[in-house]
Amino acid sequence: MIYLVEDDSSIRELVCYSLASTGFSATGFEIPSDFWMAMGKETPELIILDIMLPEEDGLSILAKLRAEGSAFKDIPVIILTAKGTEYNKDKALDRGADDY
Repeated sequence: MIYLVEDDSSIRELVCYSLASTGFSATGFEIPSDFWMAMGKETPELIILDIMLPEEDGLSILAKLRAEGSAFKDIPVIILTAKGTEYNKDKALDRGADDY
């Protein structure tokens, strides 16, 4: 299972469709609170995060996932965002993202 946290419905639907068409099971979440509720029920094999989200930004979610003692710290995380500056990329990778 792959979890995608992306507030733009067209991007979320396209990514989930693309993953499903290549044989992956993916679930998309528009808001972080729905993502966290799902995390309490099923642990995904991969998380794809946008940075700019309502409620809580993707870097904050990443920090919680990577926090010492987190049950989720070993799940691979890919950042998928329109923010393409070196600063944003370095910030995400330094906080524990596996790819940007």
